[in-house]
This record gives sequence, C-alpha cells and structure tokens, in this order.
Amino acid sequence: MPVIVSAEKNISPELAQSLTKLYDSSPEFSDGAEAIDKANDILSDDGVLYVGWFNGKAVSAIMASGTAAQRLLHNIVVHPANRGRGIADRLLSETCRLEREQGSSYFVAGCTAIARLLRIDAARQQKS
Repeated sequence: MPVIVSAEKNISPELAQSLTKLYDSSPEFSDGAEAIDKANDILSDDGVLYVGWFNGKAVSAIMASGTAAQRLLHNIVVHPANRGRGIADRLLSETCRLEREQGSSYFVAGCTAIARLLRIDAARQQKS
C-alpha cells in the first residue's frame, strides 16, 4: 500500500476535519478534537505533525515534539480499516528519515507501539 508521508507545520480546516475523524476512529484516543488541539499545541512549539496519505485521504498520523537533539514521537494513529498493512511502519520510518534530515538524532517513544517500530527502524539503519 503506497503511503505518502507529509510533514505538516500547520493544520488547515480541511486537514483538521480529516484528522479529527482519523483520531475518532481509533480506540486509543477518546476524542479527535482533543488530538487536534494537542497537535496545534505541538506545532506552536516547533513540533511537526506527520500525516500518511493514501489516495488523497489521511490514513495515519504521528506527532513529533521536543528538541532537535531528542524528539518525542507520540500519538500515532492508523485508521482501523488500514491496519495490518505496514502503514505504521512506513509512517514511522519516513518520519525518522525526515527528522534526521532536520538534524534530529535521538528518538523517544511515546508508547510501546512506537518503541517497537523504532527498534525495527534502528535495525534497518544498522544494515544500511
């Protein structure tokens, strides 16, 4: 499943609507509107929201915050209809690549799912 990842520094009303639905669809999050509020807070503090797109629809997202030396990756979500297709792995891998391009070198997992994906990404980096 070819997912394109974009780095968002602000959230348009259209993107907010898509992401609210995305976060609402996930059992890990109680309220999509709260997730958007959190994303806006992170963006105002030099954070980044990474969005995974498939056929023009937002199917995944993750937030990155903190300093360039240490980035916290958190609030990962994949639409339930798209789970089990490697989207979270693709999203995290591309997020880390884009963060490295910006000078980040150390990533902290905001949950166990992200920790597992970071281990996979680290193993890939060692093979390169």
